[in-house]
Amino acid sequence: MEKKNPPKIPFTPIGQVLKSIIDQCRAENKDGILQLIEVWDKTIGPPISDNARPFAIMGSHLVVHVSSSAWLHQLQFLKNTLLEKFNHGLPGGPITDIKFKIGRF
Repeated sequence: MEKKNPPKIPFTPIGQVLKSIIDQCRAENKDGILQLIEVWDKTIGPPISDNARPFAIMGSHLVVHVSSSAWLHQLQFLKNTLLEKFNHGLPGGPITDIKFKIGRF
């Protein structure tokens, strides 16, 4: 009995697949994140905005990626002040909490 070779399907690198999936998940919220970044840059300003950037929003919680553990630690102390400033410049509903994570931006 002769074995049939399965049709040759080109492989796609896993990195491309994951990027595509992540882009699709963010697509519906992309304008929202861009608006949050603009408000963050205007209300928070440098040097914080150079080292911390909104990454995602989950309900009324904002996830902010920071450049290092030193910045993460420092921003924890400034969380309430940042939250007040950010909400003052935000046109929509208020953000009730900020979670800082080390990440890319």
